[in-house]
Amino acid sequence: MIAPALTLEEQRNAVEELLRPERLPDGTEPEERVVYSGISWESYLAFDKRLGDDRPGPRLYYLDGELEIMSTSEEHERVKKWLGDLLAVYFEEKEIEIMPRGQATMRRALKAAGAEPDESWCIRGEKKFPDLVLEIALSSGGIKKLEVYQRFAVPEVWLWRRNRLEIFVLSRSGHYEASPSSRLLPGLDLALLERCVAIRSWQRAHRTFRAAVSNSK
Repeated sequence: MIAPALTLEEQRNAVEELLRPERLPDGTEPEERVVYSGISWESYLAFDKRLGDDRPGPRLYYLDGELEIMSTSEEHERVKKWLGDLLAVYFEEKEIEIMPRGQATMRRALKAAGAEPDESWCIRGEKKFPDLVLEIALSSGGIKKLEVYQRFAVPEVWLWRRNRLEIFVLSRSGHYEASPSSRLLPGLDLALLERCVAIRSWQRAHRTFRAAVSNSK
């Protein structure tokens, strides 16, 4: 009888292959998410520090002792880039003053919450926390992002799921409610934005979006 001769690295690679998320129906690769429970705030900060400030990834989210570690995919980054750039066009065309916050880390120790959004913006003036947050969610699972951003009282959260935007606005009760349109950007045509994100050519997506926004003035 011959015993298996797998090395530790081979075992690790085999496990990672088994746990890799299935591709989406269109063949694109989703994000990879791992959630650890029972993590103290101090351990979360120490882990983040060990990863380094200028790292390209992974992304960290923290909520009430749960730490989500997320690695993005090429499609995740494409959608994020398209949406961020198209919104930049909208802000420029509509002459809306903004302060981009990007993926700047958000933390509140007393609220036991931490996040690194895909994109974020302060609208009409710089603030401690952004007015608008964008999250790309090609895969399910992970920490509930709305609960995270509720701790920061972010007025509006956009989730990109199943090839469309879902808008959530913070109500007076302090909870998020689904909305068919953006309260911060009431003139934005969400259907147009979704169509342009689906265009795989960056230049064509920009030209299409800019022309439509410009004609709507």
